[in-house]
Amino acid sequence: MKIRIAKKAGFCMGVRRAVNLVLEALNKKKYPIYTYGPLIHNPQTLELLNKLGVKIIKDFKNDSPSGVCIIRAHGIPPQEKEELSKKHEILDGTCPRVLKVQALAKKAISEGKEVVIIGDKEHAEIKGILGYCQNKGYVVSSFEDLKNLPELKNYVILSQTTQDEKLFQEISQAILKKYLKGEIINTICKATEVRQNEVRNLSKMVSSIIVIGGKFSANTNRLAEIAKKEGKKVYLIEKPEEIPLEEIKKEKSVAITAGASTPNWLINEVVDFLKSHTSKFYLFLKHFSFLSFLHSFNLVLLFWGFLNFTYPLNQKNFFLLLSLFSFLMLKYNLENLQNLRSFEFYYSIKAIFIKKHEKLIKFLLLFFSLSCAISSILYHPKVLALFIVLLILNQALFRSLFHFIMEPLIFTALILFFYPLFNLSFFLIFLQTLFILIFLHLYFESVYSQTDGFLPSNFLFALLGYKEERLYKLMLFLIFLGVIFTLPLIFINKFFIILLLLWLFAYKLYVFSKNRPLGQIVYLENLSFILPFTFSLLSIILSYV
Repeated sequence: MKIRIAKKAGFCMGVRRAVNLVLEALNKKKYPIYTYGPLIHNPQTLELLNKLGVKIIKDFKNDSPSGVCIIRAHGIPPQEKEELSKKHEILDGTCPRVLKVQALAKKAISEGKEVVIIGDKEHAEIKGILGYCQNKGYVVSSFEDLKNLPELKNYVILSQTTQDEKLFQEISQAILKKYLKGEIINTICKATEVRQNEVRNLSKMVSSIIVIGGKFSANTNRLAEIAKKEGKKVYLIEKPEEIPLEEIKKEKSVAITAGASTPNWLINEVVDFLKSHTSKFYLFLKHFSFLSFLHSFNLVLLFWGFLNFTYPLNQKNFFLLLSLFSFLMLKYNLENLQNLRSFEFYYSIKAIFIKKHEKLIKFLLLFFSLSCAISSILYHPKVLALFIVLLILNQALFRSLFHFIMEPLIFTALILFFYPLFNLSFFLIFLQTLFILIFLHLYFESVYSQTDGFLPSNFLFALLGYKEERLYKLMLFLIFLGVIFTLPLIFINKFFIILLLLWLFAYKLYVFSKNRPLGQIVYLENLSFILPFTFSLLSIILSYV
């Protein structure tokens, strides 16, 4: 079965902005934290918010204690916002596109015009816009509602931002034909239009479509309706368990899309559910990553590559590499168990995996503890002492922002064993490996930030104010540093020019991550293997020239 995932699906900009406001409030510990009404139309996200202690205020007259109140992405009437601000600190999560519609409605009323809004009467966004219309706003949901409109003389037609483009054009033209002196302002969000058009395009390539989202989400239901109109079998689901697996396995090809309130971590869950039952290669990658082989091999390959540049590999160094690999397997798997609750909020498929394989992970901890002790002693007892100190330090920094320094610190500590070999080439290659390690850390954070989940406060992403563009600028800066510090190596040995390939691949990873591929988190994690593998391969080539 071929699985096609929509390029544009899941959280829109407005929803992501509202969720990030909650995330910032949580990490600044601005308790109590409320949302006025459900933040978004997704029950799984609302469940996570409840677990994090975020409460929902259903009535602005609520007598709850003063705190921080986040306005939902759909917006609210200005009268209610004013009442809420008397008691709570307001963080306005209203989507900028909705704010624009509210401003247009307010402007039209101030000019003595009436306002017609094409949308769902009971939708929160519509209720918010009507609050700016001073009883001069009318909602049209279908052609049937046209007969209920008063005699309109001077008016504007606006749209709910998630309205179907085709329906909006048809209804607005019908209103204009009936009442001539009107102005049409198309306020449908482009993200909505793009998602709807993509469903139409996907329908030409697949036999069925899975639409992920809340059953009460207007835009999610609209995507399902469009797919049905295209003659496709539609599975409208809120979670992967709702997929009729045996039935869908019979399909030759299936597409996956999601409503604007559906987080990427939920799309990851659906993709994982399907891939885990249809692809052995995916299962291998999943185990390779989730059991920490990926992260451990990444650092070991970098260290091995470094040794190839500076020190001939011998049997004793093999014990050093084995001890390092064992230590890293111990470190990362221990962190997996400790991070279990955190994973539930942004990397749910990993949390489920760890719970399912907890006994295996505990066996790996025991096995690699023994392996680390034996191989370290065979190399040098001081290495075992070093790993014990590093493990204690790792636990001390585990919940802090400084935890990101552990990989560079481990690498640096091991390098000190080769002190007599220090020279300019040694130092420059050491810098290359440090840049790669920090770049990989930022790459992983960029991947996890795209889950639309609630990330722990010890992420560098939190320090950057949850601004993805800052994360990507740092990644670019590291690529720039990598290239700059390759130039002196080329001056020393012209063959070192091939190291620029490493930073070309780093740039490719940067671009790939920035494009935000949906539902691909396991693949994205494993792509990180490219840089350490390339570095070790280049080190072997350069050791012969």
